[in-house]
Amino acid sequence: MKTKSRSVALLVFAIAVCVTGCKRSSGSETMNFKHNKEGKGTPVATWDDDSITVEELNKRFAEMSPFIRARYQTPEQRKEYVENLVRVELLVEEARRRGLQNEPEVIDAAKKMMVQKLIQKLDETKAPISDAEISEYYEKHKAEYVKPETTRLSDIFIAGPKDDPNRAARKKVADDLLNKAKANKPTDSAAFIALVRQYSEDPKTKPLDGDMRFLTEAELTSQYGAEVATASVGLKQLGDLSPLVETQQGFYILRFQGRQAAVNHSLDQVKTQIQSRISFDRRQQNFNKLVDDLKVQFNYKLEEGNLAKVQIDTTPPPTPGKGAVSGAPPGMPVPPAPGPGGAGLAGPGKGPPPPPMPAAPGPPPPANPPGQAKSPSGR
Repeated sequence: MKTKSRSVALLVFAIAVCVTGCKRSSGSETMNFKHNKEGKGTPVATWDDDSITVEELNKRFAEMSPFIRARYQTPEQRKEYVENLVRVELLVEEARRRGLQNEPEVIDAAKKMMVQKLIQKLDETKAPISDAEISEYYEKHKAEYVKPETTRLSDIFIAGPKDDPNRAARKKVADDLLNKAKANKPTDSAAFIALVRQYSEDPKTKPLDGDMRFLTEAELTSQYGAEVATASVGLKQLGDLSPLVETQQGFYILRFQGRQAAVNHSLDQVKTQIQSRISFDRRQQNFNKLVDDLKVQFNYKLEEGNLAKVQIDTTPPPTPGKGAVSGAPPGMPVPPAPGPGGAGLAGPGKGPPPPPMPAAPGPPPPANPPGQAKSPSGR
């Protein structure tokens, strides 16, 4: 009984969300809460000047899956379905009579729903994306779809230029470091990082614990020298160490972190992905333009001086288990699943779940095509 009462209470809230009935400042706009808004059709159930009709029920049952439809074969089952629909409408009227449409949390929830519906309407009017647009996007972003193989290394660098009279001594230091690195397990990244932090003289990679990031052969050559690029080819397994690499500037100890295979996706292979990205970009641009236009239309102004007066408590929240109250983040409560056909009050298991609500513009699809190899190091 408690479960049923709780379900009814939550559904009353859900109904109230749908009956905000707000007026605009002009006082000329209200919401129409009638179930049968046109007043047409053959009535099956009536209340006041409203009704549920044969035509509506035929449409509802036709839209159900055969599995759900099989639940309403007898007159008694169909009567229960109709009474569930009527129960919702009567609770709507009672919610309005009590003024629940003016509750702040109800208005806030209705606003969120209206924004989502507006975004959905904007998406319905978007123009199709032409093949020419897709081809142009592919050419402009070809570097995302056609890439050479890249290798990720870590290094310990000991400076010792060719013309340095101490080059031999510097090489001895590097040889000793290589032996220290070899004494560790290949998978022991922390041990190699410790050597980097203590001994490496590479100003670019030392702050990154020796990480050289993913680089192509050409990039390795231009940034570190052809000797480093050549040495990287022979490294295959995570943690592999190169022999001591001598360059014009000094000596490198290289540790293999991973390799990404070359990517060579044709336009046809990524056409659907590009179409999604263009669609997202359009959607985001249109959404941002709409918001900017509305700011002008409704005379939006931000008082930055007053905003600076807003105070926020930065005290860390209590640790869970020490007086903290766990729970979901604030937001609109989730109403229970509707009853038969998505509109009743019969409780769980009596009807299909509601459709998902439309979402606001979200993140774009990933820029890189799927299937590209990742670093085995996981870093």
